[in-house]
Amino acid sequence: MKMHKWLLALLLLWAAVGTVPAMAQSGTTTVEYSSSQASAPEMADALRRDGKIYIVVIVLVSVLLGVLFYLINLDKKVSHLEKELRQ
Repeated sequence: MKMHKWLLALLLLWAAVGTVPAMAQSGTTTVEYSSSQASAPEMADALRRDGKIYIVVIVLVSVLLGVLFYLINLDKKVSHLEKELRQ
């Protein structure tokens, strides 16, 4: 039962942190790149422009939910085995 509470707290923390806007690059310092360095991640811009970034987000969320579901089921099985060993 402790595992369920821990996973729920982790999920709530993850959701709360995901809604906070990132402030890491809000300073006034500008960095100029030379022609040999990439000025922006082209793949992310292309995915955003084409609307495919949402597919990437959906896949990532699906994978994370699948891992969470697997861990919850594994915890239930282990708890059941622990109960059997105690009896």
